[in-house]
Amino acid sequence: MEAREALRRVLFLRDANEEVLRTLLARARIVKVQRGEVLFLRGEPCHGLHVVLDGAIRVYNSSSSGREQVIGVERAGSVIGELPLFDGGNQPYSAEAMSPSRLLFIPREHFLTVIHAHPELMQAALRALAIRVRRLLHLVEELSLHEVPERVARYLLAQAKERGACFTLDYTHAELAAQLGTVREMVTRTLNRFRKAGWISMQDGKITVLDRDALQALARVQD
Repeated sequence: MEAREALRRVLFLRDANEEVLRTLLARARIVKVQRGEVLFLRGEPCHGLHVVLDGAIRVYNSSSSGREQVIGVERAGSVIGELPLFDGGNQPYSAEAMSPSRLLFIPREHFLTVIHAHPELMQAALRALAIRVRRLLHLVEELSLHEVPERVARYLLAQAKERGACFTLDYTHAELAAQLGTVREMVTRTLNRFRKAGWISMQDGKITVLDRDALQALARVQD
């Protein structure tokens, strides 16, 4: 994806005029990272905004014992690290490439200068931050109110709705476990349980949802 197109996909820049985009791009640069490469760590100073052009970036937090909680996976058109741009704090999470990725980096001072010169962009950015907060609240609800089989079922249903009944599992079981707030063994056991029940099939890294109704009943969601 080209830089200008990626900016257009950023929620708070969708309605920005061409002059704003040209100004942002004037000081921007391309950053390339390989799978497993860390973009930044939680607690580090925020130096600017990252916009994903290609690839996938995992954002997560980890405990002193090494336990991880994946907050989300950001793909083309998504922004990373926007919160500390506005509150002046450090990075609230870590970011690591799940695959070879390219990102557009816009320095913090330059980004804020452009935003402050266009109040309508500030309002749009606040709306985007509110959406991010709602996503985080949903994650808290998932982890606190739903058991692991429910979380796995809800994940499978969401993937099937977005990508079709047959889709490639983009994560290892360990990575999926971190995203769902559990451990690899529980994810593997749950997927095997669903397979034996005839709810899904698994082959060559692909999952096919065979019994959507059964998964919905377990997940307690409506189509």
